[in-house]
Amino acid sequence: MSLETQPTRYQDRTATVVGGRGQLGSRIVKGLDGLGFKEVRVCEKGDPFTDFVRLSTDLFFAVDADQAKDMLQSTHDLLQPQHSILDGSSVKSPLISLYRELDNFGISVCSTHLGAVPAQPWRGVKVWVCEVGQNSENAKRLAIDLFLAKNTSIQQIDIEDHQKVEQDQWFTFAVMHIFAAALRKYGLPLERFNAFATLNAELATLPLGRTLGQGTVVPSEVVYSQPRKGEFFDEISAALEELRGSLDDREKLQEFMGRNIEFHNNPAGVVNSVFKKAGIVGARNANLRMYAFGFRTTDDRPGKLRELLRPFYNEGANLTAIDSMPGVITPDEEQKGVNPDNIVDFDIGIDPSTIDPQTAERIKENLRKMGCVIDNRQII
Repeated sequence: MSLETQPTRYQDRTATVVGGRGQLGSRIVKGLDGLGFKEVRVCEKGDPFTDFVRLSTDLFFAVDADQAKDMLQSTHDLLQPQHSILDGSSVKSPLISLYRELDNFGISVCSTHLGAVPAQPWRGVKVWVCEVGQNSENAKRLAIDLFLAKNTSIQQIDIEDHQKVEQDQWFTFAVMHIFAAALRKYGLPLERFNAFATLNAELATLPLGRTLGQGTVVPSEVVYSQPRKGEFFDEISAALEELRGSLDDREKLQEFMGRNIEFHNNPAGVVNSVFKKAGIVGARNANLRMYAFGFRTTDDRPGKLRELLRPFYNEGANLTAIDSMPGVITPDEEQKGVNPDNIVDFDIGIDPSTIDPQTAERIKENLRKMGCVIDNRQII
């Protein structure tokens, strides 16, 4: 179906978000409120879930797949064709057979997966909207309306195809934790690894740090729940043995590396494209480090960037890089009623020959007068 959906009368419907006080669930609650639901309820562990099912038309499970499965099985007889069921689990395989069964009973089911940690701003982030069966339409329309309102990049797939997403996640989480464990066993912390890193090693710290920064709940769910985890791990072990077998023979080592390059570069020169993209990221980060500081505005609007750059121009500071991304709203900003869509975090790099500490302080003071918060974090 097209992303252009027909308006749904959400004002006549009541939604329940299971796990609605968590990172994902709280964002889903706000999103459903924004769609105009008559009521959005939050169900947490220990609450009478059967009562929520009876009183709701739409259920969104912002918990892991096993919890969602157990709760749905316990209320199977209460589910009716007027119900729409959605979830945001990173793992889908435990749910598929139950979802197919519910679809056969005329219940609309659609599974979703946000491709980033929920606290990150959702603009442009991939969201997989997974069809379950012939009755998925109502739940799928709700999923699309919910995520379209957040300007995400929606990918519509069949739920069976989600295994490809889970495979990518498994290899990323498993290999990055093997990497982290090897550094730990050698006694080399990430900070020191990064401090002496060439560009390739510096870029390698990004997926490693990103994986470690996700904590243990979702990564362990993905690694533990993968049906093919034994097969995948055997392939990793075989690759390590192949590398070990070539460590003492330079020619064999180059052959090993060449086979990897040839396999991954075909058929469209993917390796070369990624090499170029990674170089752009590295060069941008290098320019941000020149003379760096960051700041934050909560009042983004047309023309705002021109205002924010004026203090740099007035002081003759030559920018080597400017980086921006949507900022994560703080509890204090939320309490003050700040619109999260108007928050932007900036990182600035400046040619050191065009700035000194006094000039930098005058620029920062002018930014503060415009309502900005200065962030002096180190650019690594």
